[in-house]
Amino acid sequence: MLSNPHLSNYIRFFQIISDMEQECLITQKEKHQLKVNLTLKDMQLVNMIALNTDADDEEFKYSIINILRKQNQSPRQRQGQKIRCKSTGIEMSPIRLIRRNSVSKEAKVTEEQLIQQIDDLNESLVTILQNENKSILTPIVTEKLKSILEVIQKTTISSPSTTTTKIFQSDEIENCKIVDKFTSLYTDMKKHYTDYLNCHLLLMDNNLSYEILVQSVKNFVKKLIDADQITYLHIREDQSQQTYYSADDSYLITNDKQIYNETQLIQPNKVLLLDECNFYPALSEQFKIKLYKRNYLIKLNNQDVFVCFHISDQTSIISEFLALADEFDIFEDLNQLSSFLIDTIKQAKVQIFNPLQLSHMIQGIGIAFIRSSKYLFIKKCIHILQSKYQVEIHINSGDGMSVISSPSFFYGTQKQVDFEFKDELNVSITINGMDLNKKADLMIYKQLTQSFNKYLKFIRQCYDRTTFYKFFVKSQETLIFEFDKLGRLIFLSRPIPSDIKKEFNIDFDPKKNKVTYSQLFQNEELLNYIENFLQEHNVLRDSDQQYQVFMKMEERNFKGFFIIFQQGWLKYDQKKFNLNDPSLQKELQKQIIQQETMRFIDKLEQNNPQILNSVVQMFKPRSTQRQTVHYRNSILQFEPAKLGVQHQFSLRMEDLNTQCTVPNIDNFNFNVLAVDEMVQKQLAVVEILKYHNLIKEYDIPLDTLCQFLSEVEYKYNKKKNVFHNYDHGVSVMQNVHAILLQLHQTSNAAIISTFNQFALLLSGLCHDVSHTGRTNTFEINSLSNLAIRYHDRSVLEQHHAAKSLKLLCVPATNILQSFKGEEFRKFRRMFISNILYTDITEHFNLIKNFESKVSESNFGQQDEDIKLLSGMIIHTSDFTGGAKQFELSKQWSFKVNKEFEQQYELEGKLGYPQLPYMKDLQKLPVMAKQEAGFFKFIVRPLWQSMSKYLDNRLQEQVDYLDETIQKWEQIANSE
Repeated sequence: MLSNPHLSNYIRFFQIISDMEQECLITQKEKHQLKVNLTLKDMQLVNMIALNTDADDEEFKYSIINILRKQNQSPRQRQGQKIRCKSTGIEMSPIRLIRRNSVSKEAKVTEEQLIQQIDDLNESLVTILQNENKSILTPIVTEKLKSILEVIQKTTISSPSTTTTKIFQSDEIENCKIVDKFTSLYTDMKKHYTDYLNCHLLLMDNNLSYEILVQSVKNFVKKLIDADQITYLHIREDQSQQTYYSADDSYLITNDKQIYNETQLIQPNKVLLLDECNFYPALSEQFKIKLYKRNYLIKLNNQDVFVCFHISDQTSIISEFLALADEFDIFEDLNQLSSFLIDTIKQAKVQIFNPLQLSHMIQGIGIAFIRSSKYLFIKKCIHILQSKYQVEIHINSGDGMSVISSPSFFYGTQKQVDFEFKDELNVSITINGMDLNKKADLMIYKQLTQSFNKYLKFIRQCYDRTTFYKFFVKSQETLIFEFDKLGRLIFLSRPIPSDIKKEFNIDFDPKKNKVTYSQLFQNEELLNYIENFLQEHNVLRDSDQQYQVFMKMEERNFKGFFIIFQQGWLKYDQKKFNLNDPSLQKELQKQIIQQETMRFIDKLEQNNPQILNSVVQMFKPRSTQRQTVHYRNSILQFEPAKLGVQHQFSLRMEDLNTQCTVPNIDNFNFNVLAVDEMVQKQLAVVEILKYHNLIKEYDIPLDTLCQFLSEVEYKYNKKKNVFHNYDHGVSVMQNVHAILLQLHQTSNAAIISTFNQFALLLSGLCHDVSHTGRTNTFEINSLSNLAIRYHDRSVLEQHHAAKSLKLLCVPATNILQSFKGEEFRKFRRMFISNILYTDITEHFNLIKNFESKVSESNFGQQDEDIKLLSGMIIHTSDFTGGAKQFELSKQWSFKVNKEFEQQYELEGKLGYPQLPYMKDLQKLPVMAKQEAGFFKFIVRPLWQSMSKYLDNRLQEQVDYLDETIQKWEQIANSE
C-alpha cells in the first residue's frame, strides 16, 4: 500500500527535480524516470519523500542523487561526459557536489590534467552565473564563485608539453555581467507581475468592508505602476474643484481660480511630471507633491478630471513605468485605470459594490498593463546595452518613424546590429559597436533575444490565465480554487458561500498571504481526496462529489491544481424535457434570473445588516416577504369617482392657445414643484405629446384630450396625497420624455417605436392614478377591497392601470379613438405592462433581467425586450425626484416620508402591524438614515444601470444621487 505522506512533499519533489534538471545535476531522462518510478510506487522513492519532510533543499537533492547512484544512473559517475545546459544551450562538464570521501588521497593529477580541469571549471562557472535559475545560489555563494572565476581568468599556467597559455581578458567578466543583467531583468519583472491577480483575493470576502475595498485598490495600483497614493480632481460646471486624496480617503471642495486656469492648459494624452519647479504651482500645492519623490499627472479623455499618481520611492523594478507613457503611447491603459479608480472609490461611498464585478475589472485592467510592461522591459534592455554600446531607438507609431539616439560610452568597431522587438508599435534598435562574429557579442545578442522572447511568453501565459479567470468569475454556479505547485492559493473565483464554507470547514482569511490548501481546508475527506488524486497523477478525475480536482500541466510539468465546487445547478431530465423548446428555454432563463436575484438579495442583507429593518425590505419580491394578515371588523371603503360630473375641468380648449412657460421641460432639471398654476402643468403634458407628434399622429381630439387630462388630475388629487398626486405623475412622464431624448442620441434609438413611446409616456403620466396614499402592504394587511379584488398581487399597480384604462373606454375621455381592434389591445397590453413594472417588489428582478438581456447582441429584436426596456425606463423615472440636486431631492423625500408617517399612525390606530422603517420619521436623523440607505441600495444602482445602457448619458443624475447620499449620511451622523 502506497504510504500517504503530506501532499506538500510530493509538490516539493516535483519542483526540486525540475530545478535539478535546470542546474544540470540530472538529465531530462533521469527526471522522467524519477516520475515514472513514483507513479509505479517505488517504495524506496516513496519512503525517501516521506522521510525528508523537514530536510532542506540540498539534503533533498542529495537523497535523490543517492537513489540514482544506486540505480547506476548518477550523472556524476560519468567522467568527462559533457551535459548540455537546458537554459543556455551551452555544453558543460558535470559539477560535482562536494561531499566527504569524494576524492581519494592517492589520486595524482598531471599539470596537463590540471590545466584541462581549470578550463572546465572556468566554463562551468560562467555557465552557472549565466543560468537564470539560481535558486540554490545564495548571494554569498554567488560572490565567491565570481571571485574564483576572476582568479582563474587572471592566472597563467604553462606546461612543458605545450605552449598554450590561458589568458582571460577582463571584458569577459563585463560580458558575463551584461548577460546576467538580462537574466535578472526577466526574473525580477516576472516575479513582480506574477502575483498581480492575487490582488483580487482581498475582495473575496462575504463581509467586504469599504476599508478593505480601498486597500485592495491601492495594492492593485502599487502592483501595476508602483504608485503609493492617488489624487484626483474634478472640475465642476461652476468651475469649482472637488479633490479626492487617497492618503486620508477624504474629499475637498475648493473654488480656486488659479487651479481652474492651470487645468485648462493641460491637454489629454500627456503625462506631466509635477515637481517644485514646474509651471503648475497651484496644482502642485493642491496635489501635495512635496510629500512624494515623483508625481505624474494625467487628464482623462474628454473629461474635466485630472489624476495624479504619487510614487514614494524609486527602488521598484517598475518605478519608471509612468515615465514611458509619452514615448510608447500607453494612455488608453492609463485612462482605463484612472476611470476605474475614480468610479470604484466614488461608488463604494454611495452604492453597494459587487466584488465579482470589481474582480473582473481588476483582471482586465491588470492584463492590459502587463502587456504594456513589455515597453518597460524594452527600455531596461536598452539601458543595459548602453553600458557597452551606443543604441538608437526606432519607434513607428503609424505617424512615421521616430529615431531617438541614446549617447553612451562607445568604443571599438564601427559595425552595428539591428534588433527588432516584436510589438505592434514596431519598436526596433540599432546597436552600434556590436559584432556578431565575436563570441562575446553573440552571447549578449542571444541572451537579449532569449530574455525578451521569454517575457513575451510570460505575457501570453498571463493573458491565458486572465481569460480563464474571467470566465469563471462570471459563473454563479461554480466556485474555483486554484493552487500553485507549492500548494498555495493564488485564485478564488468568488466569495465562498456560507453553506460550502460550513460543510467543508473552510478557514479563509483574505488578508493572509500564500495560504496553503491544508491551511484552508479542515475537512479530512476533502484533503485525502486531493492528496490521493495528485499521487495518482490524474489530469482530471470524475467525481460524484460536490467537488472536482484537476492538475495544471504545462509542457508536461506540474504547475499546480484546481478544485471546483458545483453549487445550485439546475437539473432537468433531458428525456422528459426538450431543451431545444424555446418556451422551456424562456422558463429556464426566468428561473435562473430569479435564483440570481435571490442570491443577490441574500448577500446584500448579509453584508449590510442595517437594511433588514429598512425601507429596502419593501423592494424584495413578494414571495420572500413575511406576510402578516390581520382581519378587521370593517372593510375600508374607497368611494369610486364619477367621470366628468363632480368637478370642473382644469384644462379647457382655449387654454391650449396659452404658451407653456414651464422651464427645462426637455431635460432632467425639470421641477414641477416650482409650477404654481395647474394649467401650466397640463400644458407641459401637452407640450411633451406635441414634441413626439403624438396628437397629430393618432388624431387625438383636443377637447377629448382636455377632458382626459382633467380627469387624470382629479383622480390623482382627490385624496390630497402629499406625494402620490398629479405633480408626481407629471414629473414621471417628463422624466420618461427626457430619457427618450437621450435614447434617441444612441445607436439604440430605433428600438422603441412611436407607438411604444406613446404607451410609455401615457403610462408614465397615469402610473399612480387614484393612489390611496398607502402601500401595498397596508392594503393587504387591511384586507381592502383592492387587495381582495387583485388577490394581493401588485394591488395598487393593477388598480392604477384599471382606473386609467376605464377612462380610455369612456367616449368623453378616450384619446385612443383612432385605435381599432388589435391595435387597441396591443396598446392596452403595453400600457398595463409598463405600470406593473412600477411595482417595487419587481425592482431586483427587473434590474437583474435587464442587465442580463442587454448584454446579448440581439437585444431589442423581440417584443419582450421592448417591454423590458420600457419597464426599466418607467421604473427609473418613478424615482426621478431623488436624481436631482439635493435641495430639490430633499423636498420629494419629505413628501413621501410624510405619507409613511400618516400610514404608521393609521396602522397603530387600526391595530395593524407597523413597519419599523416608518417609525419616528418626523425625527430628521432617523429619516436621513432611511433615505441614505434607500438611495444607496435602491435608487442609485437603478439609475446607474439605466445610464450605462444610454452610454453614460445620465451621469449628471448619478452624480446628484451621490451628493444626496452623502448629504443624508452627514445629517444621519450629526446626532
